[in-house]
Amino acid sequence: MKKNAIRILILLGITLSTSTSITASTTVLAQTDNKTETRINKEDSKLRKVNQTLSRKLYTKHQAHHDWSKFIKNLRLLKNNQIEIYVNSNFLKLKEQQRQDIINQVQLFTIRTTDYFKDFDQAAYLEGLPTITFCNGNYLGRSKYLNNKEFIWYN
Repeated sequence: MKKNAIRILILLGITLSTSTSITASTTVLAQTDNKTETRINKEDSKLRKVNQTLSRKLYTKHQAHHDWSKFIKNLRLLKNNQIEIYVNSNFLKLKEQQRQDIINQVQLFTIRTTDYFKDFDQAAYLEGLPTITFCNGNYLGRSKYLNNKEFIWYN
């Protein structure tokens, strides 16, 4: 009987010590996730501000009737400094060189507009940013892998 009582006490002690260490580690993980979540929220908020600024300045370009802006519906800068460009159907009627010139102008416009938030270096101005182009919800093209100033079109 004494042996059974000792075994029960030992098992009870192990169980209590194990559950305490599991609870403590869970608390630590929750605190780490909260800090990470806060950092991610700050980055998302900053990116949201960047994209709002881009939209506002693009709207100003539309109002001023700039040649390239009449083909652009929307712009978005992604977390990895990649640009998503949404164009209208008139963009499809342009020659390949005209398309490339317009997208290069949009890249420069995006870099200039978001430089205040992102602090791009001179290489970004010279090389451009990776770009994806969409038209009416369809994937239209992208910049080449090692040369962001040249494009591959899929239409």
